[in-house]
Amino acid sequence: MENNKVQNKLLTIGEIAKTCGVTKHTLLHYDEIGLLKPEFVNEKGYRYYSLKQCYSLDMINILKKAGSSLQEISDFFANQNKTMFTKLIQQKKNELQLEMLKLKRVDHFLEYALEYFGDNKEYEKNTPIIMECEAEYFVAAQVSKQDDHEYAKSLSRLRTFCEDNLIAHEFPLWSITKKENFEVGDYYPNYVANKLTYPNQIGMVIKPKGRYVIMTHKGFYDTMATDTYPQIKKYIEANHLTICGDVYEEEILNYLTERNSDDFVIRISVAVQ
Repeated sequence: MENNKVQNKLLTIGEIAKTCGVTKHTLLHYDEIGLLKPEFVNEKGYRYYSLKQCYSLDMINILKKAGSSLQEISDFFANQNKTMFTKLIQQKKNELQLEMLKLKRVDHFLEYALEYFGDNKEYEKNTPIIMECEAEYFVAAQVSKQDDHEYAKSLSRLRTFCEDNLIAHEFPLWSITKKENFEVGDYYPNYVANKLTYPNQIGMVIKPKGRYVIMTHKGFYDTMATDTYPQIKKYIEANHLTICGDVYEEEILNYLTERNSDDFVIRISVAVQ
């Protein structure tokens, strides 16, 4: 009789599962690992839960969604107090905000990629022109020597640096060749770079505002040295210009978009005065 009175005040496993939006299997698992044991178990093995345990289940669900492991939640319940509760909630809030920033960064990157390629631009190989350009801002990683293995390592460092610092950047890959290298015919990039969405002070490289000779190269990278760069230098000389800064290559179309390397498109900008 006493057991019947207790059971009547409690919720069956089915009732609490429905109330809290969990499955019976989940509740059985929580009981098995000691995370949330039923308030009462009758002689037939039926489990019964109190209404206040709905709050515990709500907290478990929230903490799970916030990334807590069942062990972390169990430790919290074992030492539950206001200070520990506040500390845990603040920790999970910080982790969620960090994850949201990461997702926002990825979303911006994808959005810019769609915008960048979505207008079906046609790129043709052209002749050099002079343009006045606004300043642009980059995050860059140095390429220590002219070697594809080192170039790949630089790309990896650049990607890791942006991810670790939550740096939002735009889609095309850029490379930068130092002025003195370009002048002597050494065109292998000294840096790989991404254009920043918003200027910041973390590892920022500035492409200065000013006059640039710009030419679009169509084809594989190797042919720039024998074709496009000589044309640019002849143009600079013929127009009595002086190279006054670094050279910037923007990979408009590359391996990501084109199967045939003959269809690669790279826009080259050389600072002049």
